[in-house]
Amino acid sequence: MKIVLLTSDSLRHKFIASEISKQLDLKLIVIEAKSAKIQDTSELNKEDGAFISAHFEARSKSESLFFGGYKEFPKEIPQLRISHGNINSAEVNNAIDKITPDLIVLFGTSIIKEPLLGKYSGKIINLHLGLSPYYKGSATNLFPYYHNEPECVGATIHLATAKVDQGSILHQLRPDIEVNDDLHSIGNKTILKAGKMLPKILQFYSNGKILPKTQTSTGRICKNKDLTPAVLRTIYDNFEKGMITEYLQNKKFRDGERPIVER
Repeated sequence: MKIVLLTSDSLRHKFIASEISKQLDLKLIVIEAKSAKIQDTSELNKEDGAFISAHFEARSKSESLFFGGYKEFPKEIPQLRISHGNINSAEVNNAIDKITPDLIVLFGTSIIKEPLLGKYSGKIINLHLGLSPYYKGSATNLFPYYHNEPECVGATIHLATAKVDQGSILHQLRPDIEVNDDLHSIGNKTILKAGKMLPKILQFYSNGKILPKTQTSTGRICKNKDLTPAVLRTIYDNFEKGMITEYLQNKKFRDGERPIVER
């Protein structure tokens, strides 16, 4: 089973690439540069800018603790590096076509469009950090904390479609949250668990052992522009006020209220 991975270039992305290459025939890694806008604080006031910078610094430190051993992509796998926003370019399309992959895996790229979507319909699998359909779009493992819904934090492995994060689901998971976890450790626990599970799900799907489940219910659509400093401060405040302790005390019931698709 030939695999092409479309991803970005942080430690988390190198970890996912490594996990896939250990168990499957990973033929190519397309690496899209991150958008500079995500961490840009130039339009914020001094206080908000310092707060956002501290948030990303904490995220980076936590990611290093979890994935510091993955400083490089697997050296034996060919790589194609592209600038941000060029994931749908002819260069990427041609590189993929030369391989004729059985599956294309997405993790952390810009939105995939035609002709890839049509050409490889049913063969493009997205690792979405969020539980669809409850939270779709961007920062979907942050906004649940704003709404005091840690039960909606997790990962969804689903088919990629033109409608973002709405493709049929192969598998979902929740991280193993502990009382002293913060939003960064929970996020990295989610990636760690998803990375270990992903190759197995790809194999099961390829072998016809998983039937994708159509998403039927609706949820929140999240956008990066809505993750303002005020929203992020509320998220941190909710952690300080014991949101995670409250969730863990009622975990079985709250998780049951938001069922997920598990193989």
